[in-house]
Amino acid sequence: MRKPFLKWAGNKFRVLPHLLPIIGDSKRYIEPFGGSMAVALNVSAGEYVLNDINNDLINLYGHVTDVNDDTFIKYCQELFYESNNREAYNEMRDLFNQSTDSFERSRMFVYLNRHCFNGLTRYNSKGGFNVPFGKMKNPKCPVNEMLQFRMYFLQRKHRFMSTSFEDSVLYENIESGDVVYFDPPYVPASETASFSDYAKEGFSYDQQVQLAELAESLCNRCAKVIVSNHDTDVSRQLYKNASIHSIQVQRSISAKGSSRKKANELIAIYEP
Repeated sequence: MRKPFLKWAGNKFRVLPHLLPIIGDSKRYIEPFGGSMAVALNVSAGEYVLNDINNDLINLYGHVTDVNDDTFIKYCQELFYESNNREAYNEMRDLFNQSTDSFERSRMFVYLNRHCFNGLTRYNSKGGFNVPFGKMKNPKCPVNEMLQFRMYFLQRKHRFMSTSFEDSVLYENIESGDVVYFDPPYVPASETASFSDYAKEGFSYDQQVQLAELAESLCNRCAKVIVSNHDTDVSRQLYKNASIHSIQVQRSISAKGSSRKKANELIAIYEP
């Protein structure tokens, strides 16, 4: 399995043994919530359409796979020092938030991802990256993983884009042989978590409903559509017209390794 070069909350690397047989081979693979691209890196397809609403993320992937410039990874590596401390991290975070240069923001994004708390990506209401220092002893630049990412996509027909999950598929000529995989922000896992709290992260219950309706409409256009989410009564109602596979997943994002528990997730499958 090829690993993504970014740490990422909700990374699907551990779920690949469940997902890949369901996805299968496709003429075109479309992923509206690409994230770290852990799934896309391991899917066999003739073409890849990969989207994420995080523009910093998509700009980074563009620089890594720039066919005309192979120096980006080297410049990322230059930001990684032997000494790793809070002051240096906070200074780099401030520089990132002040920068408007795509190249500089992208290489600083790699630094922040490897030095921040648990590899989280989070922005404040003003758009500033605000994840605190992670206290890792000696973070390394993921050079090998970045090179693998670069070569994988340069050898394949692909497009990276940054738009809404709806637009990433509505303007595509969806047809038989296409596979669309949705990995949205999950519904709350427990009754104590409310959608009003969840919506602060940018994905409301109404959007969950919209996604489920979109999945069905894409299936009606002859695409296979797959959705991941928490396995809850709400999710099962949302995807009531799909085939449901229930799985358990080890959580990788937590303050303490000892407190990371397994969570119940589902994979909803719409087949034409």
